[in-house]
Amino acid sequence: MLQRIWLYEGTPSFAIEAELDGEASHVGTRHFDPLVIRQEDPARIASAKELRVLHVPFDNDMWFRFASRTVASIKEDELFSGQEVTAIYDDTIRQGIVIGSITHDTWKTAIDIRTSHGRLANIDVYGGISAPTGVRSDTHDVLAHGIVHGDRVISPRIFVGSFSDWRDGLDAYAEANAKIQPPLQWAGRLPAGWNSWAAYGGKIDYQRYLGAAQYVHDTLTPEGFGRNRTIYINLDAFWSRLDAVQLEDAVAGIRAMQASDGTHFEPGIYWTPFAYWSNNLDASVEGTDRRYRYRDILLKGPDGALLPKVDGGRPIDPSHPGTKLRTSLYLRELRRLGFTCLKIDFVTHGALEGTHYDPSVQTCIQAYNMGMKQIVEEAGGKMFLSLSIAPLFPSGYGHARRLSCDTKGHINGNEQSTEYMLNALTYGWWTNKRLYILDPDHVVLGEHGDLGARNIEEGKSRLLSAAISGGMVLDSSPLADDSQARSFAKAVYNQPKWYELASDGEAFRPVDGATGSSASNAFVRSSGREGHLALFNYDDKNPTTIRIPVVRILPPDPARELAQAVDTETGQTVTVTDGMIAVTLKPAESKLLTLTYRAQP
Repeated sequence: MLQRIWLYEGTPSFAIEAELDGEASHVGTRHFDPLVIRQEDPARIASAKELRVLHVPFDNDMWFRFASRTVASIKEDELFSGQEVTAIYDDTIRQGIVIGSITHDTWKTAIDIRTSHGRLANIDVYGGISAPTGVRSDTHDVLAHGIVHGDRVISPRIFVGSFSDWRDGLDAYAEANAKIQPPLQWAGRLPAGWNSWAAYGGKIDYQRYLGAAQYVHDTLTPEGFGRNRTIYINLDAFWSRLDAVQLEDAVAGIRAMQASDGTHFEPGIYWTPFAYWSNNLDASVEGTDRRYRYRDILLKGPDGALLPKVDGGRPIDPSHPGTKLRTSLYLRELRRLGFTCLKIDFVTHGALEGTHYDPSVQTCIQAYNMGMKQIVEEAGGKMFLSLSIAPLFPSGYGHARRLSCDTKGHINGNEQSTEYMLNALTYGWWTNKRLYILDPDHVVLGEHGDLGARNIEEGKSRLLSAAISGGMVLDSSPLADDSQARSFAKAVYNQPKWYELASDGEAFRPVDGATGSSASNAFVRSSGREGHLALFNYDDKNPTTIRIPVVRILPPDPARELAQAVDTETGQTVTVTDGMIAVTLKPAESKLLTLTYRAQP
């Protein structure tokens, strides 16, 4: 076995990978460890008092959460495992070690950690996440990882770094990934807009689609919604309720809604390239001239049996020629109709282990790369590609990726809430711009929308959560025909200073990284002589007071200090006493503070 090590210039980090020799490569393996540390305290932080380990989910499906566990809470017979990357850190002093994969062409990579007597005892980083046959894993697989063999078998390349702030370490890890696989670049402005899913679901129709667009154009845009950016009006699932003539008329209608202030309206649509939602396995595959039926292109196991459904859809093999013809047809037709934004959903179905049609494909990640590359090529840079349910890695195939699973308008709740989405920002902010533009999902207002915000405060908190999570603001309220949604929208979206902050697309970082599987209630961003602090009360019944030491927001710096904290919405000054910011929030309320720094005397 040959090992390769890279040292990063000017940073306390390195990368390592391994390659099997020729004889072993032809035999192959489905489990390849480039990094194994089996000793007492395999990752040491000298002054740490509460060492924690971060779990990062493989994808954003099924409302999986990021989780930060204390090492002391991991039992000796328990396997703590995460996908692709972890951080081992003490949030009190911020110091941490980041370990994660930076190549994603072949392997699904896992980080397994075990403890002994309340301390770290074993770290195992390997390509080949596997699950017992028939038992669904965190990656949704029911089959073992594919065997990799050939002239060369190379492990995933692993990044390892030690940092005075674990948040800087995850930023550096993301940048290391971006150097190998750059993010898919979008030349246009950061999107804002409206989406039909939570507003109307399967009841979307021609009148509601154009009616919602007209309300955005006539009422919200003049108040600053979108802040002179491109506004996409997107059809989600069930767009087939519109016939071919209505689709063409809808596209023309959206494009005719150009605003006098320069806001540009564009139509968007939805598609699932690797998931089949019907039980009619003998249906002909679109674009194949009846050469293939769906039973031909569906992913199968070694025995030829179809893989079980995931989320109600059957997985499609990205490597099958019928799948490739289908992809070409859909992308060609959607572009011909004039759609310039494409929400691509359930693409994790294309990253499931199985027996692939193409004999050169040995693992599901190879098949996923193949399928996603075709989508990017067929889109031709003419469509904004927004990935919905999708693996975190491989990246580089969507301009945007949803930060979490479905999020609606409620402030709390285990699923679909503002707090749930901000759990993903707490531990996943570092993906923004380096891997994708972050998509915080749609804002839903009013009780007739699916889990829509029930009052103005709840709606504003949902909007602020989107503004600090990369800045994409996508409404999904029933604006065509619901008076409450319209009333809420006028009150919630009248936030020009929030839009101004969001327009550069930067994501905030958590103040607190010791929240378990919950979200931090405070997020911060600093640049130059100004910073911003976002605070959230996730309790919809009771007020709360959030107290944060200034030193947690602005680390000690002999050159500057905090001069002032101001509520960005009201202009009121927030008192800073004894080095502590204290803000009282009403139930479900949030606030954005502008922090002004000054030079130390």
